[in-house]
Amino acid sequence: MCKYIRSYVCYLAVAMLSLVFLVGNSTNVSAAYEGGDVSNGGTITGTVKLAGDVPAAKILKVDKDQATCGHDDLPSEALMVSADSALQNAVVSITNISKGKKFEGGTSAIDQKGCVFSPHIAMIPQGSSINLLNSDDVMHNLHSWSMKNTAFNEGVAAHGNISKTFEFPETVKVTCDVHKWMTSWLIVQENPYYAITDASGNYKLDGVPAGTYTVQAWQESLGKATQEVTVAAGGEAKADFGLEKKAKKKRKRKKH
Repeated sequence: MCKYIRSYVCYLAVAMLSLVFLVGNSTNVSAAYEGGDVSNGGTITGTVKLAGDVPAAKILKVDKDQATCGHDDLPSEALMVSADSALQNAVVSITNISKGKKFEGGTSAIDQKGCVFSPHIAMIPQGSSINLLNSDDVMHNLHSWSMKNTAFNEGVAAHGNISKTFEFPETVKVTCDVHKWMTSWLIVQENPYYAITDASGNYKLDGVPAGTYTVQAWQESLGKATQEVTVAAGGEAKADFGLEKKAKKKRKRKKH
């Protein structure tokens, strides 16, 4: 009886592995983006705003290497909101498009200058590389917080640089372990339909083939929101977003 049970368990294990392999391959094939010429493409425009009260600006304490980093505390770029609630540095993208315009460009480098990452948010196509520079006179230690792409945690000497390749679409947080206030974000995109909002919260996605799409707005402190948008050939569709700061969950005290 034990012999038959072991055989049955082995059969189930092989079947499950085969299923995982087939599903994984199918997902990779369907996710491939095809870039080319778009005839009579449309546009998606809109604004991203904070829903609710505008919080006080967060200040970052500069407490190390002040000869290079400066003696003044820095305003945080984690939530940049205008007086009329417009959100700067929100990322707006189409999440479910498989064919459209060619995917070209992207951010070529992230620099560390004055102990601040520049730009705060960078975007590159999946499978491409980005240079991580250090224009400062002190060492920085770059630490990526990634799940799909290979994470790294390594020092970059003064005026040095390293290059990293990102194979999979993902939102990657990058910090400096030496200077704890330093944070940036690298958005690895699978298609070219993305934009970063300006100081007025505005964005524009152009060259969009006619169709219905899921458009996502993401902001590092507020999370994301999505909506369905239909684009007509040569037309302009509107998609405005209001992102809300989530209330912190209160911890329940354990009863003794």
